[in-house]
Amino acid sequence: MKSDGKKELAFLTRVMREAWIKCEHLALNTRGKGAFDLVTDMDVAMERYIDGAIAESFPGDVVVGEELNPLRELPAGRAWTVDPIDGTVNMAHGLPLFGVQCAFAVDGVPRAAAIYLPRYEEMYTAVRGGGAMLNGQPVSVSGRVAEDAVVSVGDYSHKTAAHAEGQIARVRYLYDRVSKLRHFGAASVAFAWFSSGRTDGMMMYTRNLWDIVPGWLIAEEAGGIALSVNGGEYALGTDGIVVCASESIAALFEEAAAAAKEGS
Repeated sequence: MKSDGKKELAFLTRVMREAWIKCEHLALNTRGKGAFDLVTDMDVAMERYIDGAIAESFPGDVVVGEELNPLRELPAGRAWTVDPIDGTVNMAHGLPLFGVQCAFAVDGVPRAAAIYLPRYEEMYTAVRGGGAMLNGQPVSVSGRVAEDAVVSVGDYSHKTAAHAEGQIARVRYLYDRVSKLRHFGAASVAFAWFSSGRTDGMMMYTRNLWDIVPGWLIAEEAGGIALSVNGGEYALGTDGIVVCASESIAALFEEAAAAAKEGS
């Protein structure tokens, strides 16, 4: 069944809020999830709630979720990505920089996306071709040039030494060519604040669908330019994503990628 994403977006915004309301008072019971990462009972309960709601309302759809079904590729047909708590380490340490983020895709193409920042009561949404919204009001990227830009650069990757070195090389190139660099520790926050014009660029080293797909669609619908961290147009499966509020910032990230390759 094809869809323009509007019905699915209305569903997502409702269910994401419901999941948070039902689960926010659960005991965290924090535990390790591999090196340098955490998971809590809230993460799992939130994902189960959202997955169950999708299964009930859209039977047969595939759900790609961080905790329960972490597929590496979007399947053909109708599929959803679910990141129940993005920024778990921040949340577990009492920091407000975390969110719930989900997306709906058809044949690997995102059609609808939502990012909910519960501590700020902000819901960022987009349907492909319909622009980006914050709490129902249109938002857009800042359009600032590189020398005036505030750029968030994600967490430093622990996946491989090459990823960490590549990210550090790009930050080294950027730091005295933009106004400020920031680390928020959550893709949801970085994409949301970029899309609403609060920041001007964002870089994230990851291939995780649940981290990237929601913010990618919202950022592009807000007028952002999406690139691969390695240069060129962004596509799922590459090492990571860059989103830029202007051609000036995009050109700077392309220069940073080229400089990193030369230095490797």
